[in-house]
Amino acid sequence: MKNIIRIPLLIAFCSLASCIDRFEPEGIIAPQEGLLVVDGVITSGVTTIELSRTIPMETEWYDAPAVDNATLYVECNDGTRFTQTTNLGKGTYKILTGELHPGKQYRLHIHINGKTYESDYLAPLSSPAIDSISYQKQEPGDPIHITVSTHDEASNPSYFRWTYQENWEFKSELFAQYGKLYGYGPNIYFDLNSSNNIYYCWGTNQSRAFALGTTDKLSQNIISHKRLVKIPSDSEKISILYHIAVSQYRIREKAYHYFTNQQKNISQTGGIFSLIPGEIRGNIHSLTTPGEWVIGYVEVSIPSVKEQFMPELTLAYEPPPQTCARAVSNIPTGLIYMLGDPILYAPERCLDCTTRGTKNKPAFWPTSHL
Repeated sequence: MKNIIRIPLLIAFCSLASCIDRFEPEGIIAPQEGLLVVDGVITSGVTTIELSRTIPMETEWYDAPAVDNATLYVECNDGTRFTQTTNLGKGTYKILTGELHPGKQYRLHIHINGKTYESDYLAPLSSPAIDSISYQKQEPGDPIHITVSTHDEASNPSYFRWTYQENWEFKSELFAQYGKLYGYGPNIYFDLNSSNNIYYCWGTNQSRAFALGTTDKLSQNIISHKRLVKIPSDSEKISILYHIAVSQYRIREKAYHYFTNQQKNISQTGGIFSLIPGEIRGNIHSLTTPGEWVIGYVEVSIPSVKEQFMPELTLAYEPPPQTCARAVSNIPTGLIYMLGDPILYAPERCLDCTTRGTKNKPAFWPTSHL
């Protein structure tokens, strides 16, 4: 009896596609749980690859096991191997690949527990520039959508995949004047003129789902306002300053159809169970066990990157109700809110921004806050 399995790395597709009622598809081929799942794009500079395993349907998705004991390298068809790999944990690996040559081909090698896998040799593709990053919001209370626009001078239809990295600054609802920095150590007086405070913090996030687009059905090779990120209007992400770096990869038609098939599959299953239709196969193969199922498609592509601060998002910000002022009391629990007569206290959630972010201010950040 074949098991129905889930692909943990692809569950986030539901956020980019409409989720509908669960259905039971026909012709599912899922030989076993524990299939290798590979996600990543071989690119110039640093290539990031994520490895995990499929899990049984009855298992909670967050129990999906990452693969942390693999050895990876990228190989060029001229025999060059890029072997300088860093294991970041949680199934994430970074490989220094240098500058990819457009006249050569590259593939990924993976070794795990005596088994060897490799992707197909592919020549690197280059992406056209990103024209703009902007946002859309329809009505008060509606979410904000960060969008990307691009065009291509090529006559043939274009296929794209986008990834992004977000950074944002936010602050606590109330300023703590006295307490433990980062929740431990001796009590100190907090200072807004130094980093010894828990008032200003920074958050970061990177894309996990595949954002895909094509001009195949369009009259022109233009993609306008493709939605990448959805942010609630009351999110503290946009309360002070928001920054996004978008990477745009040109991908092959085969890769595009592979990923869109996966998106469609997850949309049909409601984003809960990632069932694998038999016709969906990627470009990664087992050399040790021919015919073994491997989930994923490793593209070779050099992206165009556009970074942008978006201070205009504060105009679309709708602050949530302020509740912390009502939580202040003279009962000595939590952090000290004000010094005076009497000393006042407030819950940690109201005063300590490090419960939701860090004090690691990005080196490129323009504000003077610490």
